[in-house]
Amino acid sequence: MKKLLIPAALLLSALSLSVSADNETAVPGAAVTKVYSVKADEVITSSTADLIKDAIKTAAADNLSMLMIELNTPGGILDATRTAVQHIMASPVPVTVYVGPSGARAASAGIFITMAADFAVMAEGTNIGAAHPVVAGGEDIKGDMRKKVENDTVAFIRSIAEKRGRDMKTAEKMVMESTSYTAAEALKLKIIDAVTSEKTGIEDLLKKRFDIKGEIEIVPVEATFMQSVYKFLANPDILAALLFLGIVMIALEFKMPGTFIFAGLGGLCLVVFAIGANIIPVNYLAFLLILGGFALLTAEIFVTSFGLLTIGGIVCLLFGLRMLFDRAGSAGISVSLWFMIAITAIVAAIALLIGRLVIKDFKRRPASGMETMLDKKAKILDWENGEGHVAIYGEIWNARGRGDFEEGEEVIIENYGDMVLTVRKKDK
Repeated sequence: MKKLLIPAALLLSALSLSVSADNETAVPGAAVTKVYSVKADEVITSSTADLIKDAIKTAAADNLSMLMIELNTPGGILDATRTAVQHIMASPVPVTVYVGPSGARAASAGIFITMAADFAVMAEGTNIGAAHPVVAGGEDIKGDMRKKVENDTVAFIRSIAEKRGRDMKTAEKMVMESTSYTAAEALKLKIIDAVTSEKTGIEDLLKKRFDIKGEIEIVPVEATFMQSVYKFLANPDILAALLFLGIVMIALEFKMPGTFIFAGLGGLCLVVFAIGANIIPVNYLAFLLILGGFALLTAEIFVTSFGLLTIGGIVCLLFGLRMLFDRAGSAGISVSLWFMIAITAIVAAIALLIGRLVIKDFKRRPASGMETMLDKKAKILDWENGEGHVAIYGEIWNARGRGDFEEGEEVIIENYGDMVLTVRKKDK
């Protein structure tokens, strides 16, 4: 009997240790702690929220682990940001948000994700802030709707700050007054927990925060293929470039019809742009402004306005690009300044080239009619009393002129009128 009890006791002890290890979610004292890392370095969209959700599931499946979100964003869709915040605050594993590397930012919608973390860290040289809600066109919301949207956004950020023990007044100020702070200022105002420096890296801060005695292994969480596609299309500059290419290709098809190559490429660009417009909502007033800008630039080719239509087209393009992603529910999403400058420079260069060609053509004599014969040589066929006939371009014309000319003599045509050419002697 004793021989049977001893193995049974050992078996129960082993099972107990196994269950204890399976239920362990702590990281202190682990020999090697895995930190699953996911990058959110784009506009915050539903794809970003899905990526964070999947990364949390991956980290939760490994008991000795935690999740780190490397954040660098200009803003995003508020509904998607709310979803991402919900995933972070309901995570069964600790979530660290690291705004880095130096030069990165957690602007607008990025504020909510940073403050929702269990451990919020910023690198030196980064900034956070400016989350005031706007409507299409980038203008402040007016009247009662302004109060409603502001109150809802303020309540959202205050609830996050309250949950994570961060300064609620500073959080509210970032929404109401669009204030922004450096990493050092954010730490002093207690809206983040730590700042990394050249000497103190993120690994050292994680060890200190979570009392990790062993080593840390950073494990990147790769996005799925579709998440990578959505991330690519969530770039405002890429969507704007697709829109411009699509319009230009369609215009070239009208200019050079028959091949359908330009039409196919242009249609493909516009289809991909439409897919991206479902990821980042588009302001359709701005879309019409861009189309109007191209229409004015096209009209300049056919109507001589001496640059007025070109100026109008460039202004429409600039305003259209600026407002393309400004609409309710979007925060901090816009086409970058360098892209707008590049587009304006390209359009201005093309307009200058076309303008020079138009002016040159305006000054040039017509390529048909009697004016083509001015200053050209003709041959005398017969001549008497200052009048006669000349041959030019295989045609016979009546002619007159001062002086006597001999048959076969070459003369220069200097004028015309009433279907009669005026000629003079050829210069010696």
